[in-house]
Amino acid sequence: MHHTPLQGAAHRDFHQRSIKRLIQILRITQIALLLVSILSVVAGNYSDAILIMATGIVLFVVDWAVYKKHSVAGAAFFLVSLTLMLSWLAWQGSGIRDTALLGYCAVLVFSASLGNKRLLVALLGLMVSLLLVIAYVNDRGIYHHQIEPTNLLTGSIVVIVLVVVGMAAWQFADDYRAALDELALDNERMKAAKGHIEHMALHDPLTGLPNRIMAQQNFESLYQTAQSHKQQLGIIFIDLDNLKPINDSLGHQAGDQILKEVALRLLSYTKSVDQVCRFGGDEFIVFMPNIQTEEDASTASLEILQLVSETYLYRNIEIFCTCSIGIALSPQDGEDLDTLIKKADIAMYHSKDSGRNSFRFFNAAINRNMLDHISLISGMRRALQDNQFSLYYQPKIDLQQNRICGLEALLRWNHPEQGFISPATFIPLAESSGLIIQLGEWVINDACRQAKIWLDAGILDFSIAVNISSIQFKRGNIDSIVLNALASAQLPPQFLELEFTESLLIEDSERLVHTLAILRSEGVHFSIDDFGTGYSNLGYLKKFEVGTLKIDQSFVRKMDDQTGDAAIVKAIIQMASSLGLKTIAEGVEDAGTAALLRSLGCNEAQGYFWARPMPAAEIENFCLNWQKIC
Repeated sequence: MHHTPLQGAAHRDFHQRSIKRLIQILRITQIALLLVSILSVVAGNYSDAILIMATGIVLFVVDWAVYKKHSVAGAAFFLVSLTLMLSWLAWQGSGIRDTALLGYCAVLVFSASLGNKRLLVALLGLMVSLLLVIAYVNDRGIYHHQIEPTNLLTGSIVVIVLVVVGMAAWQFADDYRAALDELALDNERMKAAKGHIEHMALHDPLTGLPNRIMAQQNFESLYQTAQSHKQQLGIIFIDLDNLKPINDSLGHQAGDQILKEVALRLLSYTKSVDQVCRFGGDEFIVFMPNIQTEEDASTASLEILQLVSETYLYRNIEIFCTCSIGIALSPQDGEDLDTLIKKADIAMYHSKDSGRNSFRFFNAAINRNMLDHISLISGMRRALQDNQFSLYYQPKIDLQQNRICGLEALLRWNHPEQGFISPATFIPLAESSGLIIQLGEWVINDACRQAKIWLDAGILDFSIAVNISSIQFKRGNIDSIVLNALASAQLPPQFLELEFTESLLIEDSERLVHTLAILRSEGVHFSIDDFGTGYSNLGYLKKFEVGTLKIDQSFVRKMDDQTGDAAIVKAIIQMASSLGLKTIAEGVEDAGTAALLRSLGCNEAQGYFWARPMPAAEIENFCLNWQKIC
């Protein structure tokens, strides 16, 4: 049988108390026996005195038993010895009318006090049996007991016996009262433990706010109140914008401190714990009863935005943390908490997409947009399995020699129902969902495979450029993916060029330096895409040793306008030339722009003026026709 720690402790306490009580009863009994033996000597009852005194001495065996940790056996020896002594005195004396039988009461009380029920029953049986035997022998005339006369000595013995019985009863009552007190204390502990467990089940352990389960109960109460007063109930869904970077840079203790501070700020705003809930992670919910119009919810959201965005202090470090809010109103947006939270969550994500640190109401258009995004993400997963993606290629033209000097691989998705979906639509969704990792690896492998085919056919004497997302670099294995793709296609590395944006240079520079060094040592080329729209830091150009700058089409297309874009393009070309870098302009759509770029010293260009992106099957004819034209 297994005991819990609490049960084990209670058992040990009871055992120790029983031993203590046994020793107390033993000493009281020995003192009583000593007094009775003295009175017996005075009365001339020497045989009784010797028996009583001998019993008192023999009872010291109980001390030895307790010392040897045999307290149960010691208690049994003590009570049986006492019972036998009293029985012998009664047999030798007045029988069932002998004063010694008053000691039976003390023995029974002692037995009950020591908590041994089997011993109590055994002793009671022994006593009853002896009394029946005495009654039987007297009734049958076998033996007649003489009633002793009552005198001061016998009265004194009765008093001693009654005192011992009274003390035994008092000790028993004291033990009973102590047991009741302990039971009451255990009940209080149980109530406190139950209350703590219930609180933990319904509250967040970090902030102490109600959790999702408690929020459901609070919502039902607030909703019923709002319905009875014909008012709206607002659900404000709060998501902290930048808790993860704080955790990454300062540790989770800093993040926990901010979560607790946000909880306190929200409580100070609502003045009621029933109106705030930590939904999970860095998400909170605030219930806003008594909403009359959307303006009320807007005002509350603005105040919460201001409250949350106030500076936080952690170890004397000032931390800034904002939040994004989504709002759903009941009953028009739903009448149950799950529906309202789902819609407020959708509105919150729309707030994040709109720049964060803002709030948005749920509406059907947002929902449709979110559902469309989810559908497209799901469609992209199927498209990868069903080979719906393909690569188109746009030629790059050497402006000075008027020849094809490269191809850029561009991802296209031909949806079986929706037709071609714009990369501007599905690429951001692929990045936000993480699918860009799989898509990017597929693009690199397919571009290398196609380049090898053209190389073997004698068409390819230039590199194929592939755009690399910053998320692929952050994954940390882009070098192995590229080298494996080259090895699998058996394509020489000099025929592959990787394009990445300027923002990547800032985000993870040390890892990027290491990764590019590995690939550069194998012969892979690099270029910076959309140059001029990011940081444009010359130090990074030197640090990463890129070979080409691609001038963003937003500057190229407006070169003929009076916008100063031509001066920007000229400055980029001159800077690149002084650093020994090539330049390529994208988005060239007419002969005038091409001529202007050529006059400015731009090395290469691409755009609709020469060719739109085309499938791989059309590249061979384009290259052959270009050679004929030239």
